Amino acid sequence: MALAFSLISLLIGIIQIGVQSRESRFSTPTSNFLTAGQAGIARIDIIGTIEDGYSSPGSTGAQDVVDQIEEASQSASIRGILLYVNSPGGTVGATRRIYDALMEVRAKKPIVAVVTDVAASGGYYIASTADAIFAYESSILGSIGAIAIHPNIGPFLDKHGVQIQTLTAGRYKDSSYPFRNLTEEERQMYQQVLDDAYQQFLADVAEGRKKSIKDVREWADGKIYSGRQAKAIQMIDDLGGEKEAVEKLKIILKTDEDLPVYRVEPDFMDRFFANVGGGGIQMRNAESEIAASPFRFSGVLYMAPMGLGQLPGWMALDSARGVR
Repeated sequence: MALAFSLISLLIGIIQIGVQSRESRFSTPTSNFLTAGQAGIARIDIIGTIEDGYSSPGSTGAQDVVDQIEEASQSASIRGILLYVNSPGGTVGATRRIYDALMEVRAKKPIVAVVTDVAASGGYYIASTADAIFAYESSILGSIGAIAIHPNIGPFLDKHGVQIQTLTAGRYKDSSYPFRNLTEEERQMYQQVLDDAYQQFLADVAEGRKKSIKDVREWADGKIYSGRQAKAIQMIDDLGGEKEAVEKLKIILKTDEDLPVYRVEPDFMDRFFANVGGGGIQMRNAESEIAASPFRFSGVLYMAPMGLGQLPGWMALDSARGVR
């Protein structure tokens, strides 16, 4: 009798897995035949620097995240989204793209965010789309603002007898090059771009958190806060982790049923390359890694200063050149 029950359970599980695989890539983190295909919560990770394109080790690619958000939105078996954030921020466009996708799905399904180590700048920007944000007491949040870095390696090159000659067509064409200081006009030009990005940041966070821009401006001045401090000023809703976030989702959904947390399973090629020492996802991002140049102008970023060192190619030459 027990054997017959086991065989029936196994058959049901296989059928459910087949149905689920056609609907979505989301699956439970541990194999469980009895819960496969069961309605649950989609966990979407925002880990490392946020960039456009596909994810690679240490960064989150906006294309991957948006694809997951769309799958979670369309899947009938996904009741809500658990947003898992551990990021110092990233590029303006990639951050906004993820924000827009989450705000769209929030109208259909609840979102609750969990901050582990850090949700700074663009990391918090994305977390603000959640119906509720949880963080640990010692989590770091804030650093809200926009930043652009313009290194000047001209004196270093002069010292070593290297001269750079630049030919341009357009008055400001070489303003991003790291071989001279910015002129006052160029500083004003970049400051205007930064101010526009900052105002957009304030407006979007205010909409996500359902607060006035005036309220958000009180703590959106680049400061960082601990989780406990963030709760006191209502940057987050409560202290806690994944367990508390899942319970909050169940409250929003008005259900007492068990809701397993699903994560996207890597496709076959990603698993294959990972097992042989490469990475399928990393290979898809290889072109952008090659294009990254040392000592580059950073562009406008929603990123905490602590995350700048994670940008590929920024202020670092590869190890083959002997400089780190």
